Amino acid sequence: MLDTATYARLVPFTSDAVRWHLPDDEYGDPAAVEVTCQVIAETVSSAWATVKERAAAHRRTDPAMNRLLLNLHLDGLDAHPTGSVLSLYVASRGIHDLLHASTGQRFIAALSTEARLSLSIADCDSRLRWTRGIRCHWVPPKPERIEPDWAAIAAHEEAIINGHAEGANGPYAAGERLMLALHRRAGIRDGLGASWAGHPEGMVTLWCSPADGRRLLELGVPAMPQLSEQGARVGFTLTDQDCHTFTEQIASSSAT
Repeated sequence: MLDTATYARLVPFTSDAVRWHLPDDEYGDPAAVEVTCQVIAETVSSAWATVKERAAAHRRTDPAMNRLLLNLHLDGLDAHPTGSVLSLYVASRGIHDLLHASTGQRFIAALSTEARLSLSIADCDSRLRWTRGIRCHWVPPKPERIEPDWAAIAAHEEAIINGHAEGANGPYAAGERLMLALHRRAGIRDGLGASWAGHPEGMVTLWCSPADGRRLLELGVPAMPQLSEQGARVGFTLTDQDCHTFTEQIASSSAT
């Protein structure tokens, strides 16, 4: 019947295992929160023992409940404004399936009634994935993905290209501005890179494909092409002033 964890895992459930998620503006006193967590831990522990004893007493008429309680360990509890979610350790897949079936629903209903608390079992996506050592616990919801304001980003990049953006300075500003101009105004996007390593401040080497290298020569890049030592790449090394001049040339030609 026993399928539970080793005795090393079976530690008492204390207030340290209660995680508080209620708003600070309503429960701002740390001492009061600590006392409340202690009361919750004691209440849930007592209710757990009572429900487990009751299940053992009715093991012949309700063997599933007795088997569940024998092989279930309480790891922790997350206290939320809407109720508390139990963190449970389950030793095997079979017990885990019982926990998330009607037996588990009857168990949590009995535990909630005995503790006089709103308790629930965490939604768990680990069923049928592992055979032993399954942990069901509350997982914070992932924040909603915020879509970038592409229009604002494009407007800011255009302001940098036109020289109207505040704070667009620094040792790499001229090269970064040129990269934006080549990307947005000349349509050179894929594979275009820049390297400032090993150069004096303000100088940059643009790296691109041979086809984009020919495009840069057509645009009048003020530098001679150089071959890369790694793969078919073409490089153009420009000074800070070269970057400014080339950027203005691209910006003015794309505006006409």
